[in-house]
Amino acid sequence: MGAAELLQSLDSGTHFCAVAAESPFATFREIAYDRMGQPFRLGPWVGRTLLRPLVEVAFLRARWKYGLNMERVSPADSVAATRIPVLLIHGELDSNIPVRHSRLIHARNLNTQLWEVPGADHCGTMSAGPQEFERRLLGWFHPRPRS
Repeated sequence: MGAAELLQSLDSGTHFCAVAAESPFATFREIAYDRMGQPFRLGPWVGRTLLRPLVEVAFLRARWKYGLNMERVSPADSVAATRIPVLLIHGELDSNIPVRHSRLIHARNLNTQLWEVPGADHCGTMSAGPQEFERRLLGWFHPRPRS
């Protein structure tokens, strides 16, 4: 949730020089579809088809009871509209938020950089390669001057 919240905040006038986000979801709707399919290990198609009525009812309930429009929760939209440099980091084996979410975000703004980490699960990229993680992350925030 933290990575998605950070990315969503980019359209609220925040003043960042650059951001890095690990394992974000693209939209609340897409992650809802994933969550519906995860107990069955069948993927998001279950949420998009068979269990879609449950997703729709949950969205309606959130809007009715709490005044929340979950359709507007879209880190992908926020990244698409920003000029702030964004580094997306996602483990290729992420079983919580599939890497396709970072790919969807990246596709909306090709000025982002996407680093897919082999062998890493959800928020496990630092464990999968600590030196590479440190090098890339520090390099993102402290780029070398061009000669």
